[in-house]
Amino acid sequence: MSEPSALHPDRRGGLLAALAVLALLAGCAQPQQSAVRYDSSRENTRLDAESYAMGTTPRNASQIQLGFGQTAPAEERRAAAQATAGEEPQRPALPRPLAEARSFLGTVPCPAGMACEASRFVVTLAPSGEWRARTTLLAGNRASQTLVEQGCWNVIGDPPLRIALLQTDQGTAKADLSFINSNTLRVHALNGVQPVLEHRLTRQADIDPIDELRERPALKCA
Repeated sequence: MSEPSALHPDRRGGLLAALAVLALLAGCAQPQQSAVRYDSSRENTRLDAESYAMGTTPRNASQIQLGFGQTAPAEERRAAAQATAGEEPQRPALPRPLAEARSFLGTVPCPAGMACEASRFVVTLAPSGEWRARTTLLAGNRASQTLVEQGCWNVIGDPPLRIALLQTDQGTAKADLSFINSNTLRVHALNGVQPVLEHRLTRQADIDPIDELRERPALKCA
């Protein structure tokens, strides 16, 4: 049997050149695959931006900007559209504790004329100037009755930042509260009565929208 003949120098050079081209193509394949992945990322970023502009970006409960009623989504979309167009949203400057929706909870004295030992009071303040509250009457440490109310808040002092919760349907004040800090409210008066002992409301991690009032239209608070 004859031995295989050696490759001609010209053929060997051509083979080496072909191998070099293949190696170069293989090296370029990885960046192209990465580019496909980056294209997907850019698509996700675009979708996220569109969702944000539509006001549908998921947010933590503590970051939800409640406006109450049916006007809140329109206001948020308008503000988002202005931000997208490079315009500054037309919003009045608010003190920091009132610039976002916050819920505060505490145990307070029973409202006058009610058959209860104490009451659990939760109030949610919206940056639109509206407040909503739920009062749960306690008898024997058990809930006996629940009352819900809404109105507009007004700043009546600073510092410390002090607000009045006004009942717009009755034209009376529901409460007189001041911020000890961003997470604590002091009760100066509630339902027209000044507590003998100091009572405080503590900010809650989750915002309570007071769902019992969700069908009511938003108030026009100045």
